[in-house]
Amino acid sequence: MLAFALILLLQSVQAYEVDNFTGRALLSQDALPVLDLKINGILERAGREASNETQGFCSVAVLRQEILRWIRPDPTGILELWIEFTDSVEKTPIGVRSSVYRDISFFDSPIMRVFGIGRSFKLGGQIIGTDKIGHFFMQGLDFYDRVRDGTPIEQVLANEHGEDGIWGLGTSGVKSWADIAANYQGFRFWSRLVAGEGRYFRCEEDGRWVREAAFTWADYVNPAWDEALNCSDMNSGIRSKVDRELQSRGVTCPVDPGVCEVLSKLEYADHLVSPVCRKRR
Repeated sequence: MLAFALILLLQSVQAYEVDNFTGRALLSQDALPVLDLKINGILERAGREASNETQGFCSVAVLRQEILRWIRPDPTGILELWIEFTDSVEKTPIGVRSSVYRDISFFDSPIMRVFGIGRSFKLGGQIIGTDKIGHFFMQGLDFYDRVRDGTPIEQVLANEHGEDGIWGLGTSGVKSWADIAANYQGFRFWSRLVAGEGRYFRCEEDGRWVREAAFTWADYVNPAWDEALNCSDMNSGIRSKVDRELQSRGVTCPVDPGVCEVLSKLEYADHLVSPVCRKRR
C-alpha cells in the first residue's frame, strides 16, 4: 500500500497545482517571444533528427518521439522545469505558504504539502501556471490519440475524468478546468502537426520532414488557461480555506467576472469552462 502511494505521488508531480491569484499584478513581461522561439527550436530539431533517423521515408511516430524528447515528463516535464528555472521567463516568486493554499494541511492535500505549487507567468497576455505546458503537450497528445483511434473529440471531452482522479481531485484535491482547457488546445496542436491547414510539417518526396507553419502560443492560449478566471473545483476542506483566504484579500474567483461571457463562448465551453462561469451566462 505504501509503495502504491509513493508511485501515485511520483506520477502526480507533473500535476502540481498553481496559484494564479497571488502576484499576478507583478508580472510585466510576456513570455510569448521566448517560448515561441523555444518551441520552434524544438520542432526544427525534431524534424531534422527524425529525417536523419529514418532516411528515405517520413515517420510520424519518430517525429513525435523527437518532439517529446525535449518535453516529456521524467517524472516532471523537461520543458516545464526549464521554464521554472530559466531567467528568460518572468515568474511569480511564490510558494505554498504565501499562496491562496497557505492554510491547507497535509491531510487536505499531501501532494501540495510535499511538492509545493507551480509558478505562474504571462503567456500571450494570459496568466497561466507552468503546469499548463505539460498538459498542452502530454494530455493533449492523449486526446489526439483517442480521436485518431475513432473517438469523437466531443466524447473524449465528455469522458475526461482525469481531473476528477489522478490529475486532480483524487490527489491534489483540486480539479482544474484550466488544465482541461490546455489539454484541448494541445489536441489542436497535435492535429496540426502534419495535416490540415496550417500544418507544421510536410513530407518531401525524398522522405525528409520540412517545416511549414511557424509555431506560436498565441494560436492556443486563451483566458480559460487562467485558474483565477476559469475557477477550479476543490474538495470541501480546501475550498473553505481558499475561499477564506481570498475573502481576506478582497478577491473573488473569477477575478474579472466579465470574462465569463468570453469563456462561455469558447468552443466546447461546457467541457472546458468552470460551472462558476457557465452559471453567469
